[in-house]
Amino acid sequence: MRIKDKIKRPRRPVVAYEILPPREKDGTLNSYAAKISSLLSQTHIDAINIPEVRDEAARGERPVKNQLRAEPREFGRLLQDIVGVEAIVNRVVVHQKLNEELKWLEETNKKYEIENLIIVGGESRSIDYPGPSVNEALAAIKKNENINLLCGGISIPSREEESLKLVEKSENGCEFFTTQVLYDSSKIIKMISHYQKRCDEKKTFPRRLLLSFAPVSSEKNIKFLKWLGVEIPVEIEKLLIEDLSKMTEKSMEIAVNVLQETLNHLNENNIIVPIGLNVEHIMSYNFQASIEMLQELSRIYREFCIKTDIY
Repeated sequence: MRIKDKIKRPRRPVVAYEILPPREKDGTLNSYAAKISSLLSQTHIDAINIPEVRDEAARGERPVKNQLRAEPREFGRLLQDIVGVEAIVNRVVVHQKLNEELKWLEETNKKYEIENLIIVGGESRSIDYPGPSVNEALAAIKKNENINLLCGGISIPSREEESLKLVEKSENGCEFFTTQVLYDSSKIIKMISHYQKRCDEKKTFPRRLLLSFAPVSSEKNIKFLKWLGVEIPVEIEKLLIEDLSKMTEKSMEIAVNVLQETLNHLNENNIIVPIGLNVEHIMSYNFQASIEMLQELSRIYREFCIKTDIY
């Protein structure tokens, strides 16, 4: 079953693994893909999520030096061929004019055989970008007969009126969302509740929401996540850094708690927002820790999908 069909079936589990394209100095794309294939043989995933990280002035100084990386769509095509799992490519659409962006999207769809895309916007509303907004891009893709893409978006639970933004993006053709990396359940629970209410008011079915998690093993990881815009509560950060030797283990415990609290809230309140998982590694040296997190969170999540009757 294709990932687009799984995403649209509420009871069907959907698990994605997020990974940056390799640095150019790490060797060929093929050898890197083979390494990932070996790692992922330890667990089951439905898609590989490939982000596009750009340096933007609005974020401030990057805490980790940027590296030249392979193009996400090229990496995605190779992973589909070598690993045999569909790729979801992220695209920041604001940096070139709409007609140029549509050409890029059509080429990505036809030449690179990418069928799943996450549409990403700019970092700041105060910047006058040359390209379209997320909703403008989604609407244009929906109308374009030459582009056949399953489109997703980014969800930021801490953002004001995020539930309204999810509804608007859905109306423009967005079929699923991935959240920012979560280290606290309060805001994601609040956002899901509001989103369900908005969908009820509009008599529409909510779109799939992939909850994102990542292990951390150093203060550098935490600084990088915060630079990306991830919200880590002060008390959680203190818990993580109080014993650096146990940081990875603690980040696993935090992720398990956030997932369980969120799933419990869905069950207890009969919320029918379909949930999925998205686990990422942040840094290459966290590969094994991310695989272990993926295995544990998948076990909890799949058990929920089997037992729940809310969908």
